[in-house]
Amino acid sequence: MDTYEFLADPRVLPLAERRDLATLHAVEQAEWLDRLSRLAEPAVTDPDFPAFLLALPPFADLGRRIGAAQRRIDLSTEIADELDWFVRAFADYLHTDQGEDAFAGERRR
Repeated sequence: MDTYEFLADPRVLPLAERRDLATLHAVEQAEWLDRLSRLAEPAVTDPDFPAFLLALPPFADLGRRIGAAQRRIDLSTEIADELDWFVRAFADYLHTDQGEDAFAGERRR
């Protein structure tokens, strides 16, 4: 697999490569997934949600700004809003890459 250090938009990857990337970042996935269930609205309950993206360059800044927060109240309004956008935008990241629109308002199924 190629390195994704300079990947500007993780949505450009085909679905198979997304899943490979998720496997490669299983540790980061485990670290972030549980926390996101407490930090985001709506709460992240899908075990396939790509929480690991917060450890990759495109979203590492958001991950750093979230810092050690364990509860939503620990986040500033700006960071909470950005995190909520991230959760909505990437809800189907490991399910589909057809017609993807990061600004779509609802989760596609």
